[in-house]
Amino acid sequence: MKKILAALLIVAASGTALAEDGAALFKSKCAACHGPDGKGTTPMGKALKVKSLAGTKLSAAEIEKIASQGKPGTRMIAIKGLTPEQLKAVAAHVKALK
Repeated sequence: MKKILAALLIVAASGTALAEDGAALFKSKCAACHGPDGKGTTPMGKALKVKSLAGTKLSAAEIEKIASQGKPGTRMIAIKGLTPEQLKAVAAHVKALK
């Protein structure tokens, strides 16, 4: 029973850490254009005509792909240097934006 409880605590803690990492990564890599709330209302976001990410209908997989490769036909460039786990964390953070 103690082993199961310990495993559950580890899983819960890693999920919290993942969410915090996603928020921190979004803040450092994305918020200059998308804003801290994802709505794109920053001066840079307005200049680039950034679409709001809050409440996006994009799937987490689509967000990961766009973040890692950029989006052709837009000014969205790839975010370099993120691991697959970090991309998942950022995508989860974006999906949580309201």
